[in-house]
Amino acid sequence: MKRDVPTCKLDIAARENRTTVLLPGCIPGATPYHHAIMAGSELTLEPGPFHHILVCFKGEVEFVTDGNQYIFHERVSLIPDPGKSVTIKAITDAHLLEMRWEIWEGDDELASEYKTQFPLIQIYRNSKQYRDPYKSDKTISRSCVDQRRIPRFAFGSVETYGPDSVASHAHPLLDQYFFSFPENEMDVLIDYEPIHMTGNELLYIPLGSMHGVDVREGEHCHYLWLDFYPDNDNALKFLDQVHVPTGKHALFDKEGERVG
Repeated sequence: MKRDVPTCKLDIAARENRTTVLLPGCIPGATPYHHAIMAGSELTLEPGPFHHILVCFKGEVEFVTDGNQYIFHERVSLIPDPGKSVTIKAITDAHLLEMRWEIWEGDDELASEYKTQFPLIQIYRNSKQYRDPYKSDKTISRSCVDQRRIPRFAFGSVETYGPDSVASHAHPLLDQYFFSFPENEMDVLIDYEPIHMTGNELLYIPLGSMHGVDVREGEHCHYLWLDFYPDNDNALKFLDQVHVPTGKHALFDKEGERVG
């Protein structure tokens, strides 16, 4: 029987300010949101017992938090101090994915160990790159926020051009969302059943399922993975083993050929 996998399409054609809750209840403690902020408008997110994990995937924005301003004209992620508000000002029409990740008992000790400085900012194109055993030599994998910055959370991306694939595998320790950049097109395999995924979609990878990706000739695969894990120690061991930094900064040219 084909598995019913939670997925949704984000409306980036909207011409009004809008905040939409996405796929609630899939991952305990994690709630995804889509923020559409039109040029000249702003949205303030107040502090709470959670992290605001923000990814601007379309448009140009200014973030204001803790008395400082940060302007970005490209894809970027920002995580403010959980005790501080953040205001997002749209320079052009902007779209952001937010993961609101609850702070659990024991997280304060982990946060102290990690010594993360807030706001945590990562310009996407400068993200550290890694290799893992499930992907081809052509694939570019990026770690945007690695596993020792925010307690029980990490996120990064996968980019390649078809024909290519990500081998099917399972990770029972990691609850996971995939989010596809606007240019993405691929088939996600969930327990070997294909789900065609185009741009601006959020998909929940069921915990413990076999999952992989198939990219056909002419397709551009480009998606974020977002990992959440209650078993911190064992998840860290797994991520340390499979995310091996390359020390390089590869990219794809306009013809989809890997450079570097």
